[in-house]
Amino acid sequence: MPGLKAMIPLDGSHLSESALSVLPFLKTLGFDGLRLVSVWEENWENVASGKEDELAAAGERGQAYLDAYLAEKSAAATAAGFNVETVVKTGKAADEVLEQTSEGIDLAVIATHGRTGMRRWRLGSVADKLSRETPCPDMVIGPNVEVELGNYAVKRIVVALDGSELSEEALPVAAWIADKTGASLDLIRAVSLTPMAMDPSLGLYPVDLISSVEDAAKEYLAQKAHALQDGGKRTVTASILLGAPGEQLLEYLEKDPPSLVVMATRGHSGLARIALGSVTDQVLHGPSPVLVIRPEEEKTSRLVAEAKA
Repeated sequence: MPGLKAMIPLDGSHLSESALSVLPFLKTLGFDGLRLVSVWEENWENVASGKEDELAAAGERGQAYLDAYLAEKSAAATAAGFNVETVVKTGKAADEVLEQTSEGIDLAVIATHGRTGMRRWRLGSVADKLSRETPCPDMVIGPNVEVELGNYAVKRIVVALDGSELSEEALPVAAWIADKTGASLDLIRAVSLTPMAMDPSLGLYPVDLISSVEDAAKEYLAQKAHALQDGGKRTVTASILLGAPGEQLLEYLEKDPPSLVVMATRGHSGLARIALGSVTDQVLHGPSPVLVIRPEEEKTSRLVAEAKA
């Protein structure tokens, strides 16, 4: 049975090429296929009348350049044992790259510049569209990653939970990666008390409410950690964070950056909005690569299916 297959979009920048640094990690997970994609964007809408031939000629030169570029970048991956496929397209980068994830791809690895998404690829940003619409998990390398990518190895995995079944979709994938890499698992639950629970006469949260919520969160994490330990086969720790989930989680990560963060998101409605709040945008700007998964991807990504199996 063929191994898993990843897709990496490259735009010629060193930033996008940083995604190639995770290839040894992917090999450990059972990936042996790799699709490198680049797009030459042509601005037909603004081309002056009579200049169509010039634009077409420029497009041909651009495609030839990208063919040579991807051939160069594929050499190291081929030497590392990957079956490499290079794809050069002409059109809108976001649409063309997204199309390349629609069949046979189990993971998209994306390096981003920040809030505006991936480096503007000629005319537009593709990262936001990919993260919303790819039918496979996304491994996102954000602009502030502090983890060493030159010799990238996964030694500690943080899983963000909130008590919902949705967030727990990250657990089997994280455990599967831990088994493949020998990494430890660190379960984090951020607890935020809503303003509606405040005592209006005091303007503070009642002490007994804070205690009961914290105790319930600790018990929840203890149960999940015990189940994941699998009789001592895995190293699992658990921590409670009190306060605004995004801020607390980012602060926790920055104190001791893990090799990888695994989070679950709801459907294709946006980039990783998990039930504990709109925290993933903050986490993507944190110090670690982030693996974003969606429950329905079990049907389209063998990575998720194998992890759950």
